[in-house]
Amino acid sequence: MAKIAFKVSARAGKLLGRENFSNPEGAIMELVKNSYDADAKNCLVLFDIPTKKIKDSDGKEIEIPIKEQSILYIIDNGEGMTKKVIEDHWMQIGTGNKEKDYISDDERTKTGAKGIGRFALDRLGFETEMWTLSKTAENNIGSFWKMDWNQFDESEKAISQIEAELVSEKIKLTEIIKSITENNQVIAKAIEKINFDKGTIIKISNLKDDWFDDETSSVFKSLEALIPPKELNIPFEVYFKHFQQLKEFGKVETAFFNDYDYKLKATYNAETLNIDFEITRNEIDIKLLKKNFPDVYKSKKHPYDLETIENKTFKYSKSIDKVLKWKLNDSNKTLLKDVGSFDLTFYYLKFSNSLKEGYPFKSVIASERKSTLERFGGVKIYRDSFRVRPYGDPTNDWLRLGARVAQSPAGAGQRIGDWRVRPEQTAGIITISRMNNPLLIDKSDRGSLQENDSFETFKKIIVGVIHEFEFDRTKILNPIFLYNRKVKEKLREKELQKRAQALAEKIVARRKKVEESIYGKRSKIDLFQEKKEEEEKKTYEKAFKDTFKAIDDEKAEQENQEIVQVRSLASLGLVVSSFAHELKDIRDDSIEIKRLEDIFNKITPEEIKKQIEYDDGKDILELLNENSDRIIHWVDYALTAIKKDKRTRGSFKFSGFFKSLKTSWSKIFKKKDITLNIYDNIKDSSYDFRAFEMDMSTIFTNLINNSIDSFNNLNEIQVRIIEIIVEFKNEQIEILYSDNGVGLDDVFEDKEEIFLPFKTAKRDRKGKEIGTGLGMYLVKSVIDDNNGTIDVLEPKKGFSVLISFPTRKK
Repeated sequence: MAKIAFKVSARAGKLLGRENFSNPEGAIMELVKNSYDADAKNCLVLFDIPTKKIKDSDGKEIEIPIKEQSILYIIDNGEGMTKKVIEDHWMQIGTGNKEKDYISDDERTKTGAKGIGRFALDRLGFETEMWTLSKTAENNIGSFWKMDWNQFDESEKAISQIEAELVSEKIKLTEIIKSITENNQVIAKAIEKINFDKGTIIKISNLKDDWFDDETSSVFKSLEALIPPKELNIPFEVYFKHFQQLKEFGKVETAFFNDYDYKLKATYNAETLNIDFEITRNEIDIKLLKKNFPDVYKSKKHPYDLETIENKTFKYSKSIDKVLKWKLNDSNKTLLKDVGSFDLTFYYLKFSNSLKEGYPFKSVIASERKSTLERFGGVKIYRDSFRVRPYGDPTNDWLRLGARVAQSPAGAGQRIGDWRVRPEQTAGIITISRMNNPLLIDKSDRGSLQENDSFETFKKIIVGVIHEFEFDRTKILNPIFLYNRKVKEKLREKELQKRAQALAEKIVARRKKVEESIYGKRSKIDLFQEKKEEEEKKTYEKAFKDTFKAIDDEKAEQENQEIVQVRSLASLGLVVSSFAHELKDIRDDSIEIKRLEDIFNKITPEEIKKQIEYDDGKDILELLNENSDRIIHWVDYALTAIKKDKRTRGSFKFSGFFKSLKTSWSKIFKKKDITLNIYDNIKDSSYDFRAFEMDMSTIFTNLINNSIDSFNNLNEIQVRIIEIIVEFKNEQIEILYSDNGVGLDDVFEDKEEIFLPFKTAKRDRKGKEIGTGLGMYLVKSVIDDNNGTIDVLEPKKGFSVLISFPTRKK
């Protein structure tokens, strides 16, 4: 059988190039990357865009570029190319030399790999000239290369028929540059210290695009974001000039942050699955802290103690399972290792300080910070030192930090771990490489990375790392928030006392005035009467103070009712979510199922009833009946949970509540072979405790929910027990809740982390959270709102918490 070869038309080759460079700006970036790959220390991007005046449709005179006369130069002092390199590599489309030899002589990892970068020249203009002098050249003999890209439009030509001009000649790059710039003093001064004893000059003529001022400015801004940031310490500088606007532009500056509130450096090791952290706190004014809050960090442990805060920077290491709250197994270990090792430097810069919060922050210059973040903000990815677009662009919240803020809008100090950073107040540099991160692959158009499993896991790790900073900031600010809240409460008490005292004095004074008008003024001092008046004032003061406080509390309580309802509905949602798998197949027809048994009996012939299949049918109907009972139970539970009387705070008795709780869960526990033991040691005690019944339901619904999940994760058959012990000690209601399930997941290094919002160890194979992470957060919120405490205990088996509520003194 004969074999025939494919033929590739010139036009197809051109289309391939255009597909990879959809806009001229991207083509320029590609050429600058080529300069970097050639070990250049310096790269010049020069625009020569003459203009002409025309009148627009309104008769107004405007200036437009003359494309046919426009020229773009890319000049570098890299290693240059020999004639052989031009023939064997530069002229071969799709060459793999950079893929094979991806480390340069100066040990840079080359950014190109597809061998189609020269099509960037075609994207920019119709003609290209190139002068190149290799670092190995003798007697300044280099190469001059010239290409007419119009050849690719000749439809009858094959790509092998496209030819360029190539000659060897003596080349002095500095003289060519002077000739190009016509000895312009501004450009000459800028490059006078740059050595051009080797390198390449590319001249692109008859440009294909109109380069207006906005377009050239956009290239300059893109170069700022593209080239290696100063933090990477790579000797590569880009100089940008426009011949017709010599006072504009200049050296391309890269991001460097020395004014920030927080700096976090993280190194992820894909082999050990460990992350090394270095956090620098630069937000607190230490003098102000010591002056206004001298004791708030006295009993705190490292790294939240005053000494560490003064030192600013501290380091620690953490395993990836602890960072992500993702228990490791063979499957997710592979995912985490496939990502590859990388580094992240993250900055947080807030725009202003809120005086209302009262934190001892350093002063900030908002305008400067906003300007810096507008130019260099966003968490950006750099592969082998060059920017990967569009990550970190102003409108590209690729880590969904904004969505996290919407989910958890709490202030930084209100609750430990609640606060989430806003994307517009962040900057970051993530460094990956072709060698370490082979599965973080460019899309074919070089516009972004392929969204595969490795990229999704990569994002999870970065968000987990950022949360380490968020957690640290809340841990630092929370003690100050609590201190300020106590101070505000004391001031409130003082104000109430002042108002009560003034009103009491006014009433006593008026009473005395009335008595004097009737009985006349006493002529001598009556010590007994003075004592009586003093007691009278105190009585009035206490009555008024209690009244004012009750009015304030009632107002706060009314505001809190809506929060209680929302929280209870969220809790109910968690319950329904947890049992969704049991309810999916049993919906609207649950009541009709009850009739199936009668119908089945009537339509089944007597001779069939003696067969084993009939008994199987009866068993199936029995199961359907049980499922029907379950769904009816859950509907009843949902309706009960939102009754109006449960949304009103009143005198609350735990004995009746736990009796009702046991009844409402009995059918579910029976189905799941769970025993609920309640030891009520306060049924005969006298106490005064006020609460929303809905709040108490929220607490124990979520605890029971977690226990059921825990029992489902047991690896062996055992007795399943939930135990609740209620006692009255030292004017406190103490409730010990325990189960004998699998216990708290060991990914929670700090037990208190289970109370953070959206913290869950429930994940699917790819690490996607399948739990809401709100259950224990709601539990803690309710307990806090009722002035209680919850402590996570360490039982030998299972899970246990101790909940305490203060009672009112009678």
